[in-house]
Formats: sequence, structure tokens, C-alpha cells
Amino acid sequence: MSADRLAIRLRRLEQQIRSFKELHTTEVSDLARKLEMMTKLHADELQLILDELADIAAEATPPASTEPRAEATDPAARSPKRAKWLAEQERKTRPLSRRELLRGRGEGPKA
Repeated sequence: MSADRLAIRLRRLEQQIRSFKELHTTEVSDLARKLEMMTKLHADELQLILDELADIAAEATPPASTEPRAEATDPAARSPKRAKWLAEQERKTRPLSRRELLRGRGEGPKA
């Protein structure tokens, strides 16, 4: 075999390898894009199913009672004094602003 013929075969083989590399890279990229699209589609479909299940579960469960059980057994639960005391306790748990700290908690003028 002559050196020229060997060089031509090597160039041809190199060209085939480059073509295969480009084709393979393109095919893999296309498959990856398609797989990503299918993954998103499946995720969307599953979310629709989960939303539908949540709606069905919400319809199947009875609504929660708005009154706690303690109020049903405690006669003082609806007392105005108790409501005032609970409001005061809630107000005490809130952080003070500088103005409230220096002037008091808005309890009115002190004598």
C-alpha cells in the first residue's frame, strides 16, 4: 500500500468518526429534550390528579365545627369579661413599638 492511499483512508476514517460524533451528539440532545418535555407533561398530569384528589377529599370530609368543644362545656366561654381578658392577653404577647414602650401600651393616660 502506498503512503498516499493510507493517508486518504485515514482522512476518510477521521471524517466518518467526526460525522458519527456530530450525529450522535445531535440525537442524544434531541432525546434529552423530548425526555424533558415528557417529564414536564407527566408532572403536570400528576398535579392535575393530585388537585382532583384534594377536591374530592375536601367534599368528602365534613366541615370542621367553628366552635371549640371547650366553649360548649364552659359557661364562661362567651362571657364579655373573658373576651376582654383574652384580648388583653393577646395584646400583651405582641412586641412593643418604641412609642408604646415609652408611653405605655396604649392603656390611656396614667394619673
